[in-house]
Amino acid sequence: MVRAARHVRCGNIFVNHRKIMVVEDNLVEQRTIACKLHEQGYEVIVASDGAAAVSSARREKPDLILLDINFPPDVAHGGGVAWDGFLILTWLRRLDEAKDTPVIFISGGTEAQFKARALQAGAREFLRKPFDSESLCRVIETTLSTRTNAAQLEKKRVLFVDDEGDWRFVAGTVLEEAGFEVVTAKDMAEALRRMETVKLDGIVLDVNLGGENGLLLMELLKQKHPGVPILVYTGTELAPEAIEKILQDGARKCLRKGGMKELCDTLKLMVN
Repeated sequence: MVRAARHVRCGNIFVNHRKIMVVEDNLVEQRTIACKLHEQGYEVIVASDGAAAVSSARREKPDLILLDINFPPDVAHGGGVAWDGFLILTWLRRLDEAKDTPVIFISGGTEAQFKARALQAGAREFLRKPFDSESLCRVIETTLSTRTNAAQLEKKRVLFVDDEGDWRFVAGTVLEEAGFEVVTAKDMAEALRRMETVKLDGIVLDVNLGGENGLLLMELLKQKHPGVPILVYTGTELAPEAIEKILQDGARKCLRKGGMKELCDTLKLMVN
């Protein structure tokens, strides 16, 4: 029988606002680990098998997963799938909600037996049971801090200015999927309002904004956000001398509208 994942509290109120899922079939060890984490202020979810772990990861979106490797044969999805930690990790990585969630393997097996395979499979760390709570919390905090710092470094805010709604929608969606935070504007007035309230890391700007001159807006953006790289992204076919003039006037790059990959790759190089 598959057990549903559940929240665990052990007399303390969680204060870290971080959610950890513990996937462990041994109920004594599961409860012990969950209580140790709860005492440190974490919100804790537990799961006893692969099916519960996968469904819970989709629903709860944990910040980190502690995952056992060995599960008994009778702990399976409907009795038909012999889950182990590596199979569970494979399925977690297929979920949009958990594909980037850091996983720490916990096991009674030796490092020689499992560690290299665990790291190769994508786990952040391997901890051999029994481990003390101090070591466990230290590894968790290091892993979560690394993830937070990486997210802060990678998340760049971009202003995308284009008068055509479909381009704003499609390009904005693609840029967000590429890791950018995107603010859009349809014309000069909206762009000026947007840039007053946010700190920008990059600007993508069309030349023709429904009859307005995008290059005039570029001059204003340069004054308001000096040093922020500007990418002119236009459907107008420009002569080489016109492109050269745009670059001399302050644009970092000038691209013809087309492939989204070129836009994302160029913007990543510019803002980093």
